[in-house]
Amino acid sequence: MIHIGLQPEYIASLHGLLVTNTFLTSFIVTLLLMFLGLIYYLERDNHRMFIIKAIRAATFQLLKFIDMVTEDRAVSKRVFPLIATFFVFIVTANLLGLLPGFLGAFFVQTAKGAIPIFKSPNSDLSTTIALALISVIAIQYFSIQSLGAKGYIERFVNFSGPIAFILGFFDIISESAKIISFSFRLFGNIFAGEVLLLVIAFLVPYALPLPFMILEVFVGIIQAFIFAALTLTFIQSSTLRVGRS
Repeated sequence: MIHIGLQPEYIASLHGLLVTNTFLTSFIVTLLLMFLGLIYYLERDNHRMFIIKAIRAATFQLLKFIDMVTEDRAVSKRVFPLIATFFVFIVTANLLGLLPGFLGAFFVQTAKGAIPIFKSPNSDLSTTIALALISVIAIQYFSIQSLGAKGYIERFVNFSGPIAFILGFFDIISESAKIISFSFRLFGNIFAGEVLLLVIAFLVPYALPLPFMILEVFVGIIQAFIFAALTLTFIQSSTLRVGRS
């Protein structure tokens, strides 16, 4: 029997702290990325190692993409750590959830019955809201850093005219709506894909789910790219808005 629910399930308790299956998977993703980062740090001068070459190539391509948006290498270097972290974490979490053993393969018995030990972090709305909050806060940070406190406030409170004042009010709503937009877009796509795979694997196992898994690989990569690209675009637009008015 498959288990589908919007809420993450609690699978363990550590000194009174309840641990969900999505948090456990997020922790594994973090450890995996830390391990890859450590390998790169220790072997960064080994240009023949495949992992080192892959990381260098990915870094170069991502920096090139950021340059296309910012058109300024200095700005690109400032925002690169944030954009790269978003993309790498989200895409790793999405793809890890498709591996055997991470999509309803292992269960733990609880008072409520069998609960999957691992679940994609981005199928948990708490995770996507946290990512969205970090993104929106970072957008405000870079805007203040670029425009200064006075220029930042003038984005939202501008008494130079009725149109400017109304546009500032709508900007406040727009910035708040980004949290909902970011979080629900990522959550909806990943959760829907996970449910689809579970249902198909339960009804018609083995060969039939394979094409859908391949499709979900592309969806996972695209969703990570969209999240990172939107964050980058909003950072760029929020630092130029006053200059355009």
